[in-house]
Amino acid sequence: MQAKFNQALALHQAGKFQQAEVLYRQLLQNEINHPVINARLGMLLHQTQRNSEALVLLKVSIKALPNEYDLLMQGINVATQLAENKLAEQWLRLAIGIKPNDIKPLEQLAGVLVGDHREKEALEVTKKIIKLDPASASAYNLKGLALSRLGDTEKGYKAFQKSIKMNPGQLAVVRNLILYGKNKKEPILDSLIPQFEQRVNQHNQPNVVQMNMAYILSMYFEKKSNEKTYSPQKTFKYLKIGNDAKLQMAPYNHKNTQNLFSQLVGYFDEDFKNSFNGLGLSNASPIFILGMPRSGTTLIEQILSSHSLVGAEGEINDLSQSMEVHQFIGKDQTKSEAVKACIDTMQLYIDRVRSRQEKTYFTDKMPYNFMFIGLIALALPNAKIIHCTRDPLETCFSIYKQNFSGNHAYSNGLKELGQYYNLYQSLMNHWQDLFGAQIFEANYEKMVDDSEKEIERLLDFCGLEKESDCFEFHKNKRAVRTASVAQVRQPIYRDAMKASTPYLEYLKPLIEALKSEEGTELKV
Repeated sequence: MQAKFNQALALHQAGKFQQAEVLYRQLLQNEINHPVINARLGMLLHQTQRNSEALVLLKVSIKALPNEYDLLMQGINVATQLAENKLAEQWLRLAIGIKPNDIKPLEQLAGVLVGDHREKEALEVTKKIIKLDPASASAYNLKGLALSRLGDTEKGYKAFQKSIKMNPGQLAVVRNLILYGKNKKEPILDSLIPQFEQRVNQHNQPNVVQMNMAYILSMYFEKKSNEKTYSPQKTFKYLKIGNDAKLQMAPYNHKNTQNLFSQLVGYFDEDFKNSFNGLGLSNASPIFILGMPRSGTTLIEQILSSHSLVGAEGEINDLSQSMEVHQFIGKDQTKSEAVKACIDTMQLYIDRVRSRQEKTYFTDKMPYNFMFIGLIALALPNAKIIHCTRDPLETCFSIYKQNFSGNHAYSNGLKELGQYYNLYQSLMNHWQDLFGAQIFEANYEKMVDDSEKEIERLLDFCGLEKESDCFEFHKNKRAVRTASVAQVRQPIYRDAMKASTPYLEYLKPLIEALKSEEGTELKV
């Protein structure tokens, strides 16, 4: 066994991954839980971009060898890349226990906490890092991000400034300076941007770097829209480079979306609605704020969470995760079994959120919950459903401008984006036909034109008494984690009403797709 392991190790170190993998797997057949072999094969799978498989093996290794610092760090890298934040945090705390003064796991822990919407805890970790290493650019960036999300944008911006001076090459910090800078003059950006332009225009960088730099350049030039030298053509050029690079890395398959939406329409139909007969849960605490991204969901949550009875949960995945537990859609089951599965799913959802939320009501502003309106309306009939709408072109263009994390492949192509929007509208028409009385439309343009009237309508729908704080929502100091963070820290403004106007000639594929009905069929 030892001779074969040494052979596998030599092949692995020589970069002969396929041959090494064969030997590692043969060894595991004889001793499936061997920690060292699991660790080595896990590392090989990580090196060959198979992180999901790698994580399974690294879990086995770390369980057996929880004090192996290097092994923990390897597992942490894989877990964070897979957004397995709970597991990453668990392993990070083990690593920090072994080496409490090592900066790297502390920086990663602060990043995980920020990613997990625990900004106050992240701030405490960044303070410890800065005490150990006052030159940690990463710590200052994370500190700035946490402060900015918590509403302390001035202190946050100063932290970004410190970070960029320590390490001018950090793309994330450059982005944060632009995003949170409110058009402040920043000399270091003026020196960095020409360098970024040169590198992007050479087209010889890895796709990820090319993508991130292009998005940053587009953001930077768009912020100069009030200056005489502003060029929509230049701004859009870099925006398209960023989106094209991202679409190349993650192509969009519209037929898959059609199949998913069609499955939802076929499952939640009039017949299934009649099967419930008032069997849904009586709980009235959730307020679902949904619709397309960039349609005003953050604004609506900011208004509602300013009320004394409402807690803000933000963009949480608890509903989709609860659905994964029960996995009822697509199963061969009776109507009564399906009804029970829906109710069990929503009970699990309520239990999950209630474990951390104490207010009488709470907002869930995951936009993509628009797919699950049928489930919400039937299994939680007393929950409030707020559908956020905005001019289709403005919604889509705003989406196209965002460098989203996660899977939003449809957002990176103009034609694809238009097709997705049309399909979303078809699904919403279905929900409106079945559950129209349970759905409140919060229109962005109407909110801008007459915010007082629209806020009153919104509060009335939610059964909430008027409170002055709801009309001064921009003073709400809750943590805001979306791209709208800068906007909701100020009163309602009209700047975004026709943001697409300077770019209309470049948006023709999107405009044509929105006008057409291509790809919008829902097949039941």
